[in-house]
Amino acid sequence: MQNLASFFSRRPVWLGGLLVLIMLGGGWWRWNAHAATQPSSDDSGVHIMLGLASTAQHEGRLVAPVGSNAFEFYFSVLQLEPGNHTALAALRDMFKPACADVEHSIADGDLDEAQRELQLLRAYDAGNYRYDPAHDELNASDYKLALLGGYLDAQRTLLGRKHAAQAAALAARQTAALQ
Repeated sequence: MQNLASFFSRRPVWLGGLLVLIMLGGGWWRWNAHAATQPSSDDSGVHIMLGLASTAQHEGRLVAPVGSNAFEFYFSVLQLEPGNHTALAALRDMFKPACADVEHSIADGDLDEAQRELQLLRAYDAGNYRYDPAHDELNASDYKLALLGGYLDAQRTLLGRKHAAQAAALAARQTAALQ
């Protein structure tokens, strides 16, 4: 009877200890379950950048605007995870349409923007991201970038001549007005 009486007198201690163990075990289980569902910071960064790049690509923002285009987002993915197949494939697939966007920028007379866009494509080319043995397009891409660079230079020359002609006409008017 004495053993039974001592058990009941210590019951609050036992129950308190048991409650603490249950709480610790539940906390540990919950912490492990939460940690297992959270991606690592590098992994989530890659997924976020891939999502932004995909959205920009579908919205037609291949090389513009600055800081919010698919090429820059995919380059960021490759900085976080070099050799990412999704980014490499998307860059390769977007190269020709992006060249067309650069050509439109040149034709529209937005030469500074066209220069920035062309530099993006050259960065892609210089990084050798586009090489795929199944699609040996190295020479065609180099040729296209050279053509775009020549077109941009020609447009800059024409614009310079136009400005020079306008300046000469203005100077002739001012001279005629003074006489």
